[in-house]
Amino acid sequence: MIKDLFSKNTIATNLNVDTWQDAVKAAGSLMLEEGLIEEQYIDSMINKVKELGPYIVIAPGIAMPHSRPEDGVNKTGMSLITLEKGINFGHEKNDPVTLVIALAAKDNKSHISSLAELMDVLGNQELLNKILSSDSSEEIYELLNKN
Repeated sequence: MIKDLFSKNTIATNLNVDTWQDAVKAAGSLMLEEGLIEEQYIDSMINKVKELGPYIVIAPGIAMPHSRPEDGVNKTGMSLITLEKGINFGHEKNDPVTLVIALAAKDNKSHISSLAELMDVLGNQELLNKILSSDSSEEIYELLNKN
């Protein structure tokens, strides 16, 4: 379930960042503070984008940075940040990004059903608009867990 992946502490709203790297660091820092990852996982997420391109921009305005379990994951979880202004990740169709959802998966399978639930949430435009316009991590947490 989605509630197993997020906590109120891994959600932040209206962050002001200047680069896509700063956005990934901000999302990663929330997971680091919760003990979900080791610090090197943040660098690994950034390096994956540098290596493979902006494939993490999965939909218009939405990026999902992640890396491999062996790159420093302690526990499966996610963080979610909304950005005050859109940031370009270099994706031809889906930039600028205003929602970053970072994933830390302890293995390759245990998070799949929760990820499917999250995709349902993100596919609901009305719910997505509420998330993007919210100023409260608690409100976003409730929105994610209501559905």
